[in-house]
Amino acid sequence: MSTNRELEFKNFYINVWKDSLTRYERARIIGARALQISMGAVPLIDVESLPSKDLLSIAEAELDRGVLPITVRRRLPGGTYVLLSLRKKMD
Repeated sequence: MSTNRELEFKNFYINVWKDSLTRYERARIIGARALQISMGAVPLIDVESLPSKDLLSIAEAELDRGVLPITVRRRLPGGTYVLLSLRKKMD
């Protein structure tokens, strides 16, 4: 049974972090996408327009432009989850 204070904390947590990624989430997404590209996945952006064409730069540019079809699942205190779509975040 949740107390009123716990509900306020959950709402505060969701509102503060709903539009941004933590540095750990960002690093995990960029690393996973760079691995996919290294294994032969097609980049989702025009690579020729980037100043640096290494895998991490491509993955970071894809994340910054909001073209990755990835959803982050955040676990909240109390065992509930919040889903954060990266495409919706950038719109």
